[in-house]
Amino acid sequence: MMKENLKEKEFSMSMNVLMLESVGSCIDTDNMVYPLDVNNNPCFDDGVHVGMTTDEWLGSLSMDDVTEMNDWVWKNNKEMI
Repeated sequence: MMKENLKEKEFSMSMNVLMLESVGSCIDTDNMVYPLDVNNNPCFDDGVHVGMTTDEWLGSLSMDDVTEMNDWVWKNNKEMI
């Protein structure tokens, strides 16, 4: 499967997310982070703001995911915290 630009995906309810494969999560345009289920679909009931994630989660992000997440936040004109 070919990777999409910035690994962006659109799910039901027109929600755009960036897939963060290194941590099995995704982030939406409101900087909410959601875990992915076994089919790589976001679990929208279990979200947390990126500013409330743990040091362990942040430390587990790959350098590619960190770069893409920073670009995502800038693109969507949102603050990280």
